[in-house]
Amino acid sequence: MKLDIDSWRKRKRAFWNRILEDLEIGYLDKDLLPLLIMLNLDARIYTMSSCSGRITLVDGDNPWSREDTAVVFKKHTPLTQDEMASAYRVKVARKLWIIVTGPIIHLSTSQISLALRILELARKEGYKHSGIMHLSRSKGVLLELSTGIWVSQLLRTVENPVIAEEDLGIIVNEYNRILLEGKKRLDRLHSSLKQIIPEKLDPEVEKQVSEKLTLMENKTPLQVFYELAGISAEQAGQR
Repeated sequence: MKLDIDSWRKRKRAFWNRILEDLEIGYLDKDLLPLLIMLNLDARIYTMSSCSGRITLVDGDNPWSREDTAVVFKKHTPLTQDEMASAYRVKVARKLWIIVTGPIIHLSTSQISLALRILELARKEGYKHSGIMHLSRSKGVLLELSTGIWVSQLLRTVENPVIAEEDLGIIVNEYNRILLEGKKRLDRLHSSLKQIIPEKLDPEVEKQVSEKLTLMENKTPLQVFYELAGISAEQAGQR
């Protein structure tokens, strides 16, 4: 496959600008930023829609459904007991589920050899559910990096509780533990890929990072996560 490099670069600019826009309006998962910056600094890579891992409570017949399903609560940092209790008491139309998912990264490379190197390193860091999703002359080699972390629990139906409200603390602690495991794998991915990326710098991205994002560039995903979660260095050392 011969890459249309002009189209590919145009897509890279569009996706990078979207990252900056999402950051400005508060839509971006900030603990993703160190990884996104590092990847996009490489002239051979751009990133697409990604997630750092989150806890979600949904109202629906099945936890995986998208149709006829409403998000009751969503958070990318640890869930508190009060947040869980408030969401639990919301009147539901179907069933209330809690779901925790690990990080998932979507990116494109302009070189198949680089894509294979990224996949090899990602799988070593626990991203077993990863692979090349698509090959395109204009979009490049599209990759999905996923840990496969996904756990759900039915909390209550319209009529009946499945988990008693006094037992919600057990769910909160366990789901926060799983969320943290996903964040640690995100951190390991960042550390591992840093061995090979960026190799060929993108001057435009480099300029924007130096002007706006230097502080985030020099942090790790886990450091940003702990800051967002209000976890001190001493507390982080115990986790």
